[in-house]
Amino acid sequence: MAITKERLPRARVSLEIEVDQERVEKHMDRAVARLSKQVRVPGFRPGKVPRRNLERHVGTAALLQEALEELVPEVYQEALVSEELDAIDQPEFSLKSTEPLVVTAIVPVRPEIDLKDYQSLRAPKPEVNITDEQVADALTAIRRRHAVLEPVDRPVQWDDTVRADVTVAVDGQAEPHVEEDAEFPVREGSVVSLPGFVEKLIGLERGVAHHIEFQLPEDFGAEELAGKTAKYDITIHEVKQEVLPEVDDEFVVSLDEEGVTTVAEMDARIRSDLQTQAERMIIGDYQDEIVDLLVATSSLDYPEVLVDREIDRIIDRESNHASHTQEGLNNWLNAQGTTLEELRESLTERADLTVRRALVIGRLIEAEDVEITDEMIDAEIDSLAGQMGGGAAGANPDSIAAIRGLFDTPDGRASIKNQLITKTALERLVEICSEPEGEGAAAPRASRRRRGGAATEGDTADRPTDESLDESEATTTDAAEAAAEAEAKE
Repeated sequence: MAITKERLPRARVSLEIEVDQERVEKHMDRAVARLSKQVRVPGFRPGKVPRRNLERHVGTAALLQEALEELVPEVYQEALVSEELDAIDQPEFSLKSTEPLVVTAIVPVRPEIDLKDYQSLRAPKPEVNITDEQVADALTAIRRRHAVLEPVDRPVQWDDTVRADVTVAVDGQAEPHVEEDAEFPVREGSVVSLPGFVEKLIGLERGVAHHIEFQLPEDFGAEELAGKTAKYDITIHEVKQEVLPEVDDEFVVSLDEEGVTTVAEMDARIRSDLQTQAERMIIGDYQDEIVDLLVATSSLDYPEVLVDREIDRIIDRESNHASHTQEGLNNWLNAQGTTLEELRESLTERADLTVRRALVIGRLIEAEDVEITDEMIDAEIDSLAGQMGGGAAGANPDSIAAIRGLFDTPDGRASIKNQLITKTALERLVEICSEPEGEGAAAPRASRRRRGGAATEGDTADRPTDESLDESEATTTDAAEAAAEAEAKE
């Protein structure tokens, strides 16, 4: 068997396999033995038809086709072993010639990913600076949760709470909406009922019937109401003034926050919590930015089948698994008002970005030798169980143990391990990219890596080849899911 190999774009390899005639004849004889049992030839018992008679009866082409059904997969598998190819999907076969027999197979193979000098990548990490005003606003929110509402005999002011009978009608609507004895706060920037209503309440007196009219915004979310006139009839029965508690050590102690007993400690805790929340909000966007930077500076060669699989994954997820049956998929597509072809085309760009992100993340995991220990997995399971069990305070130990058991399974641990691997690699990329310009690039990083062989050569390159937020575009989380899900299946 002679084999000619050629590398093609999009991570494909062309194999041209020439099969010697003796081998072809052996498979032709096997084909005769199989067909002679299936085809009725006058004058011959089933299984006893000579080759020349069978060939005249069914035709040479049909006999060759029967032989190829067994021969082609056989020689193809031998060619993969001979050429040391790692195919990730079924090949496309074609018959180049019959004399001699030459079969061509186009094989999608593992992607080739080169991260280049990724350790020199730099992207400024957004800084988070918590202002005194933010701390004061957060403290006010805490005070409001413990505020007292006292009735007052005056017109409505900001931050009051009112109790009123309200009737609202919008031009074009058949019936008005009526609500009796409704109670709600009057805060700047808030929306109660419809945009613009709260602002009209300022200065209104209680015990008097008021009529209010105003136009809704042209860009109002409900198109049938956009630009229409809203008409309110309101009678305010009660106006309550918000009385906030004084901020002193006694108030802080009453909050029963562990480790916080003074106003200064409360201020520091609020500032720290705001800092953590703000950093958590920006880190996702920053990770998207630096992963895309890694994609842009890397060399990627990957087969289109990966994108097709990612499209399948998106459809399955967004249809809530309706794609598991043809009927379910058709019903879902009808509800979306689209065809499968149109949907797949619309998802191609998004899926392609997810695949590219997943591939570079997978290679980064390998390059950084990320290791996740059993102790790290146990700690993550304990954290998840604690969160789902309501936290440490007053948590039921039996409930925590039961929840932990849901995660502490072979499949659960494998899934958590892969999530932690991806999380650690992204944290490492953040560490690299956020270093000041000119620092760190030339220094050896081996001592700063977690070693242990969590990913081996050839293991991470095709992480999204098996099945890989309602998001309108691809995110790093998509890519992490694709890599983690595929790893969990391997």
